Amino acid sequence: MSKAMVKQDINLLEYPLWFQDECEAKKTETGFVWKIAKEDGSGKEFVLKTSFKPPVKTDLIFLLSLMLESQKHSWKDEIRISRYQVLKNCGLGTDARWYDRLEESLERWEEVSLEFNGVFYTGQEYKTLHFGIVDSWGIDEKTKLLRVRFSPEYLSMIKETPYYRYLNFDQVKKLRSPLATRLYQLLVKTFKSRDHWEIDSILLAGKIPMKQRFPAQIALKIHPAVRRIHKYTDLKITLEERKKERGKIVFVFRKEASAPKAKPLFKETKSFVMPESDEFKKLVAMLPRERQRQKTLLEIVLSAFNEKGFDFVAWNIRYANEKARGNYPAYLLKSLRGNFAEVMREEVEIRQANDSKQHEEAKTRQIKLTEAQAKESQESARVQEYLKSIPPAELESIEMEAHAKLPSFLKKPIEKVRKENHISFRCFIRSIALKRIKAMETAKPTPQQPIVAEVAE
Repeated sequence: MSKAMVKQDINLLEYPLWFQDECEAKKTETGFVWKIAKEDGSGKEFVLKTSFKPPVKTDLIFLLSLMLESQKHSWKDEIRISRYQVLKNCGLGTDARWYDRLEESLERWEEVSLEFNGVFYTGQEYKTLHFGIVDSWGIDEKTKLLRVRFSPEYLSMIKETPYYRYLNFDQVKKLRSPLATRLYQLLVKTFKSRDHWEIDSILLAGKIPMKQRFPAQIALKIHPAVRRIHKYTDLKITLEERKKERGKIVFVFRKEASAPKAKPLFKETKSFVMPESDEFKKLVAMLPRERQRQKTLLEIVLSAFNEKGFDFVAWNIRYANEKARGNYPAYLLKSLRGNFAEVMREEVEIRQANDSKQHEEAKTRQIKLTEAQAKESQESARVQEYLKSIPPAELESIEMEAHAKLPSFLKKPIEKVRKENHISFRCFIRSIALKRIKAMETAKPTPQQPIVAEVAE
């Protein structure tokens, strides 16, 4: 058996333990209750409860990785492993963002409790079972190792169940698509002992579950998921449709008979060739480091670059880098299709315009201040020259006038004021002298032009 095969109780494959829609999961940070009831009105139901955000596909990958670690060590209920090793095992990045995401994932699983109310099948009967998944977790301050303690009931149930299937962890990682991953769980469980399965499209959508509620819409999503499963896993399933009546579709899944060197269902795509364009290379450099060699992502970027140009793609990469949580390629693709970065671009341009306006206003204020300082310097020089040039009697007159204008709390004998050379006193002298200079300039007669008499010839 492959080392990457993770044992799973079939009940954990039948009922969904995680959300496909990451956006919806983020909206439920304060808690969520998910119920799937039997349609026979018996009151039997599966319930997932959490007081935090519910798990999504990324959290499933983390959980399978940690379960595989426990399985390798004889189903230890407490494991110790470096966070770096978990991220590498999951095929994810190893930057700080992914370290935080791993810890958030453990918090999500720690808050999850599962209730199988009369719907837990043991292979012989249906039972009621309630249990959690992760009891506790932490990080050792000295070794920095991650410590994870699983719920004993959860671990014992998987270890001892006679009703189980194995998931190939490496193949689950390759699926990437949340819908394909969830469908893969159901197909692995269903094809335990059969090679043919028929199910109404509406019923399948409820099992997964899916947002789509009309058979035609469901079929549009299921077919690509089946092709993905066929391509990336050992489960070779074909899908046919049988129309029961107008508006109703039955899916017929069949397991392909194994055949040596069977003709591949899908053509292998050629390896990606990096264009020589400097602009495209700049776009690749803007992608997260761990994504810069991802073929499918580079093809998406190249297609958008050829169609929309450098600026359009660059802004959407910036937007995805800031906003994407989890499936980065899918988020970037949605951003490119919907031009999500337009709002960000407008905000940046508005901010730059405001910054430019503030810069211009500051520049204008500085110019006015410089001009005022130059004018004040010129006036001070003129006042100093004037005061040196006037007779002592006129200087004394100016000083007496300045002394008279001083506020009462500064009034002292003029001899003392002269000696202290007080700032207010000097300012009043300067003001009076400047007024007299301007008055003298105004009083000077304007030179008249000579009058030339016209003489008649």
